[in-house]
Amino acid sequence: MYACPVIALATVALLYLELTKRFPVKEEISDVKRSKLHRLWAGFTRNLWTQPMVVRSPLGILTGIDLLGIGLVLFVVVCFTTNLTVPRFDSINHGEEIPGLEKKWQAKLDKSGELFGKVIPFAMTLLFLPVTRGSPILRLIHVPSEHAVRYHRWLGHLTMILITTHGVIYSIYYHSRHETHMVMDWKYSTEGISNFPGVIGATAGVIMWVTALAPVRSRFFNFFYGTHQLYIVLFVFYAWHVGKGNMGKCIGGIFLFFIDRFLRFVQSQKRITGVTAQVLPSGVVELKIPIQQGFEYNALSFMYINVPGISRLEWHPFSSASSSLNISDTISICIKPLGDWTYSLHSAILDNLASLSMDPKLECPFALKLYTEGPYGHESDYFLRYKHLLLVAGGTGITPFLAILTDLLKRHQLKQEKLPLSVRVIWSVRCISELCILRDIRPALICPSLANGGNKSLNLEVEVFVTRNEAMNDYTQFDSKVLKFEDTCIDKGDPSKGASNVDAVSSLIPTTSSQNLFMVAMILASVAGFVLMSGLFNLYVYTPRNSPESPFSLTLDVLLFFISTLVGIVVCGGAVLLLWNPARSYIVPRSSSSRNSSTIVSATDPVKEERMDVESQPATLEDMCTVIKGSRPPFQEIFETAATKHDGEEIGVLICGPKGLQESAASECRSQNFRNRRAQFHFHSVCFDL
Repeated sequence: MYACPVIALATVALLYLELTKRFPVKEEISDVKRSKLHRLWAGFTRNLWTQPMVVRSPLGILTGIDLLGIGLVLFVVVCFTTNLTVPRFDSINHGEEIPGLEKKWQAKLDKSGELFGKVIPFAMTLLFLPVTRGSPILRLIHVPSEHAVRYHRWLGHLTMILITTHGVIYSIYYHSRHETHMVMDWKYSTEGISNFPGVIGATAGVIMWVTALAPVRSRFFNFFYGTHQLYIVLFVFYAWHVGKGNMGKCIGGIFLFFIDRFLRFVQSQKRITGVTAQVLPSGVVELKIPIQQGFEYNALSFMYINVPGISRLEWHPFSSASSSLNISDTISICIKPLGDWTYSLHSAILDNLASLSMDPKLECPFALKLYTEGPYGHESDYFLRYKHLLLVAGGTGITPFLAILTDLLKRHQLKQEKLPLSVRVIWSVRCISELCILRDIRPALICPSLANGGNKSLNLEVEVFVTRNEAMNDYTQFDSKVLKFEDTCIDKGDPSKGASNVDAVSSLIPTTSSQNLFMVAMILASVAGFVLMSGLFNLYVYTPRNSPESPFSLTLDVLLFFISTLVGIVVCGGAVLLLWNPARSYIVPRSSSSRNSSTIVSATDPVKEERMDVESQPATLEDMCTVIKGSRPPFQEIFETAATKHDGEEIGVLICGPKGLQESAASECRSQNFRNRRAQFHFHSVCFDL
């Protein structure tokens, strides 16, 4: 009864997404044929998602939809507790206190703890939805998983407040009745509640909660990530605490999460080989990961990367720096060394490059194997709906915008309709050497019409603000060298020692039209398997052994519930994964001839000769930059100029960078919308903050 609405919503969402992909409807920038009421409603709903309402708050930058969601969840929690608490307290107040039994204030404590416990399933259902990375529900409302993480964080605070309050109230209640031993009792009450599993689950939850707080998470990320795996302990012992019947109230969202987690586990088991790594002069690491034919992603997609040699548990998200419209068999990812994990990867690549430079005849084993998950991200390229774009980046926050620029240039070259006509990039960097990341993009080469100008050509401006003048580490010596991730030492002089095939990146997340139907089949098969196993256990295990004189063990009943869930997802859902035709070709071998090349490619190699002959090539994006040294972006002037230039039009503002940069831009965006109202600025954050 409680799970079916969530499962049904996910199924309907997938079917709707399938229909929209098969029969796409072009979204026009402006449509004068629409009625005034329709335009007002469209403008209101868009502003609800893109208008910053609260900029500097403990919860970060909040839009209208964020405030609406927070208010709705709190309203449900308050109404639920109030409607149950008031009549029960009223009956206690009008009742008589019997000597020797609990007092009225103790009875109120008991009922208060019980009511807080009844709200927990609602919070837990919502808690698991944002971390379901391929969630059909989030895809339906166009909320990408990188944005949903903060919703999970907020719901985590709410859930742990409810769990902690529930536990503290009952601890006080049992202490007041001199029954402290009841807290450690596993025996189930007449209501089907066992206390001790609740204590274990709550303890695991508190550990996760404390280590997930921002000061701890930012300084000790490995510790946070490790302790967060205790969610399994929380789930298992919560189920033993409340019993199978009560667990059904929150199983809908959790069931979808475990289906998604199973698919991600399957995808992440395949190691990716043939990956190349290059260290740019700024120290940024550029990875190029081979992809299979038909691999779909968009300009704002990102992937999770795991390197077991650094950490087996840590999966880090990185934005794509390339466009799927380019004819390429690789996807590019840029990584700047900022934390322990990225510094470890950076150091390992530098060490391998240095050692291979000394002895280029050998391909030494690259100890850091690579695994991937994804791609994830927005369901559509929403930035295409705006006629004008303002892209604000800080540091490596330029990466997703490189993909957007390449995508736009390619679309203009293909002469697609209803595209943005002007793009202004504002990039704040610490050192001018960071501009080298722009060298791979040659706008006039991708879109020749850009050089010719014209009313319909793309107007591109790039302004770089260099905030510091001090020198940084120089990695120029590695700029022309590319490292290939290999499995074993290969003697290049011995042809008998071949190499294994290169495996392309596989994608289990439903980003193609065929995968929507696959996910429908996966969910329905998992649910069917769960129901079937539950029915068999009820018929042949529970019913024969349950009687008023000798009731069936509730602990064992919950264990059978776990087995039913496991069989439904892994066995029945896994069968769909094996039998579904697209699933068979997720990982395809490539020709081993692609491996018959040097690990380090020098600037004099024929493969690199075209790239290094700068004079014969059109100008790069780096050459087109306007560099301003010693200052930060003057956002008030930038926004006022844009508002004057594009008076009466909508401007998409995309921001990727540190918190301070986002807040400054969001504050000016809000100020312009509420004060001047000449142009409408729509705020979009493309950051991923764990």
